[in-house]
Amino acid sequence: MPPVASLSSTTSNEPARTPMHGNTALWRRRVAAWLARHLVAPPKNLVGAGQLPAAGIQRILVCRPNHRLGNTLLLTPLLVEIERRFPGAEVDLLSAGPAAHSVFRGFDIVGDCMTLDRRAARRPLATIGALRKLRSRRYDLVIDAAAGSSSGRIASAMAKARFQLRTDAMPNEGPVTHLAARPVQALRWALGARGEGEVPLLDVRLTDAERRCGQDALTRVLRDANERGLPVMAIFPNATGSKRLPTYWWSDFANELLARIGDVCIVELVSADGQSRLGGGYPTYYTSDPRKLASFIEAAGTYISADCGVMHLAAATNATTVGLFGPTYPGRYAPYGRNNAAIACDDGCPRHAATRTAAHLQRRRSP
Repeated sequence: MPPVASLSSTTSNEPARTPMHGNTALWRRRVAAWLARHLVAPPKNLVGAGQLPAAGIQRILVCRPNHRLGNTLLLTPLLVEIERRFPGAEVDLLSAGPAAHSVFRGFDIVGDCMTLDRRAARRPLATIGALRKLRSRRYDLVIDAAAGSSSGRIASAMAKARFQLRTDAMPNEGPVTHLAARPVQALRWALGARGEGEVPLLDVRLTDAERRCGQDALTRVLRDANERGLPVMAIFPNATGSKRLPTYWWSDFANELLARIGDVCIVELVSADGQSRLGGGYPTYYTSDPRKLASFIEAAGTYISADCGVMHLAAATNATTVGLFGPTYPGRYAPYGRNNAAIACDDGCPRHAATRTAAHLQRRRSP
């Protein structure tokens, strides 16, 4: 059984994808998809089921040119799987945002982390430089880690490699696969080892020193707010686009949750705009460093938010993570891990969501 989060919804069919970031981004994706279909020739080095050798793979390139924190974190199970399958290999990564350097810092297997600008067409010189660097190296294996990513397909086709693995080359079978699991399953499929054990969890690989810093930061933030030593819950009441829930919703949710689970000390994780979305009644914490934020969340022990990148960051720690899902599909995007949960809030009622969240947290506390 894969380590997926528990789901509060009984819906079995995936709804149609809802564009989260506007029509302009949707049209850009469509143009990129057209270019990938018509300008990228079918590669001769593409591997199918059981065609990838289990030995002789030393240099690997993983392509996931996406700037979002969550999509970057969803690559960590693939890196763990590569470590297991090819323990002496080195992995270069092609990303599209600054978060990759921070997220993958804990992986000794990672060599170079190359970054494409998220607005590649607007910065042609930087884009050409990154692609020339990509073309200057030879790899044993290149992995296009995102099914349906046109930029990933183009970049992986440009790389010089003996073997190329596309995640979307693996046939879809059975229920919807979580995005963290699919590239791992594709690698196993190419090796002829599909169905071998559980998929690794998300893991940001905090060091002991980072964990101590997170605990110190939590103690500092709660110095005058938690004299009774209550359990701590970190809430990040922000998200992008239609996933964002209004301030009044979060206020009602927090009040109902506290009424159901008893005394808990809430800390609000503040986003980059510096605005409180819990009404300013709780201690707050902000950092622009993903690893510092991860260590703080792990020190808190429990994390709640809507579907967002910080939710996946929390799932990559030892904290119990609850994701609240409205327009996005939890089968693909739920916080990965058995201790975590995806809670439906598409009915718009914060009290219903709080009731489901409280039930999950109380089950976690039960011996």
